[in-house]
Amino acid sequence: MKKRLLSLLTVAVLASPLSASAGTMDNVGVAVNYGLISGAALEVTYPINDVLQVRGALSSGMGLSETSNDTDVVYNVEADGSINRLSLDYHPFESSFFVSGGYAFNDFKLKTNGVEVGAVVVGNTTINGTVAINGQIDWNSAPMLSLGWGHSPAQGWGALFEVGAIFTGAPNTALTGTLNGANDAALNAALADEEAKLKADIGDFDFLPILQAGVTYRF
Repeated sequence: MKKRLLSLLTVAVLASPLSASAGTMDNVGVAVNYGLISGAALEVTYPINDVLQVRGALSSGMGLSETSNDTDVVYNVEADGSINRLSLDYHPFESSFFVSGGYAFNDFKLKTNGVEVGAVVVGNTTINGTVAINGQIDWNSAPMLSLGWGHSPAQGWGALFEVGAIFTGAPNTALTGTLNGANDAALNAALADEEAKLKADIGDFDFLPILQAGVTYRF
């Protein structure tokens, strides 16, 4: 499914220059927007015909940084990585409304790290010493579907709103740690139990939402 979708998008991208005069900016559309997870993004669209457009998007990521103290270990939590997309937009009424299918090249992840000294409770186990824990949750690259308003075939300025989902499947999880700077069997076992619980808790979050708004311009 993924290979077929990528093949179709590649054919569309390669074919699109044949539909207009080479070496001009005529009908090229650009957009600057901000997404819920993708953060600031730059998009470029090119029309294949009156109802189909190829769209590419490069994003910076949401750049979240927070502190969590819900457990014995105080964690620094960071959202890192971009979500870049290649899609084919269908404008059924030759207007701003579109339905889009494509592929998201996903590098978005949540990372945590924390250090605590003393009697530290990890899951159901108490570990004595300097405990350092690192965690990561990430999602795979995957197909996406969305709909919205924007990138009108008409020239000039416009607005963009898009909602949809990237169908990543269940996220990947990892928890690692050290005790006094070295591996420890009891800590590793406790972290393995916590990782299994975390994987079960977030297993249903098998997609990433697309929610973004911005401004567009077509030459």
